[in-house]
Amino acid sequence: MKKILAMLLCAALGVSMLVGCSSSGTDTSEDTAAATEETTEETTDETAEEDASANDATASTTFDFSSVEVQMDDPSFPNGAVYYSDIRDIIGTTPVPDKEVNIGFIMKSLENEYWRDMYDGIMEEVDRLEAEGFNVNVDIRAGQTESDQEGQLAIMNDMINKQYDCIVAAPISDSNLVPAIESAQDAGIPVVSLSVAFDSEPYVPYYVGLSSYFSGQSIAQYFSEQLGEEGGDVAIIMGIANNPSARDRTQGFQDWVEAHPESNLTIVDTQNADWDRAKAKDVTDTLLMANPDLKAIFCNNDTMAMGSIESVKAAGKLGEVLVAGTDGVQEALESIAAGELSATSNQYSYYLGKVALDVAFRAIDGQDLPDRIWSPNGVVSSENVDADPAEVIGWVDLQYEKK
Repeated sequence: MKKILAMLLCAALGVSMLVGCSSSGTDTSEDTAAATEETTEETTDETAEEDASANDATASTTFDFSSVEVQMDDPSFPNGAVYYSDIRDIIGTTPVPDKEVNIGFIMKSLENEYWRDMYDGIMEEVDRLEAEGFNVNVDIRAGQTESDQEGQLAIMNDMINKQYDCIVAAPISDSNLVPAIESAQDAGIPVVSLSVAFDSEPYVPYYVGLSSYFSGQSIAQYFSEQLGEEGGDVAIIMGIANNPSARDRTQGFQDWVEAHPESNLTIVDTQNADWDRAKAKDVTDTLLMANPDLKAIFCNNDTMAMGSIESVKAAGKLGEVLVAGTDGVQEALESIAAGELSATSNQYSYYLGKVALDVAFRAIDGQDLPDRIWSPNGVVSSENVDADPAEVIGWVDLQYEKK
């Protein structure tokens, strides 16, 4: 049974410790000295045992990633960016506390199928955890729209007040959740950043996402392959300008075109549509009128791509102007199968949610992981739109272990 937590956690339990002591003046006897020496030895032994126990605990959550190739093709990620599939065998089973666990997920908007697919992937794991006897509650919430930055902030503050064990957040921008992240860290609540990296203040050591830069590069390469040596004029429709994913997808596309002059692709315009379908349609209307020789349009997400393809169809240019999106939502996949939308850089958000949940448990356990963990993505076109995603990405189900 799928369940979303709508809960109020109990206030933190106060713990009182009673310490008994007595004093009867200055001790000068040999018996007292011997007792003091014996106590000191016992205390030293106990401290040593505690230190050894702490070292054992640290050793159990520290992994050797020296054999894993660090991905360096993406300037938006520093050293330490690796694919989840490359470290899956090293990090092994997923540690789940042997107690009630409360995890919060903050998404951008459940109006977008991308986030609903992620929701489904997470809740499938919650069902599995319940069936295996674990007591895990997951609270998944989102802003009213993909631009509701204040709504996201209010949600995270509420989760902090309820003292969740971990919060996984996909910020709308790289700044709107900063105050809440700082508050969570002050409260000792581990935070997993989803798709937006925080490398300085506040520093968030746990990150799960996709290489948005690679998504942009892969679509540029796809356009080049489809248009051939002749190339042509292309345009970009961006999401919210201050969102890192929008910037990185756009930058990846631009950098690939610049690095491959032989493709003969020319970027004639870049416009913002704020992740909005209607805005993307209007922007595409303008692009088609201003650029009669336009050959392709890259949209930073599938929602905008579907708006863009509406405009292309209305202009009678379906098949003449390629349109590609990013995310791999069902409507986009169906449009590709129907011969309308050209392609999407599939983010496989269903599996990204599972990876994020795995990392949340590891954050609770205090495990030391690479700076970036990438979930798989790839271009989906008419050639592979009917393939099983799990087989395409080589997905292996999570295996849980009580801690």
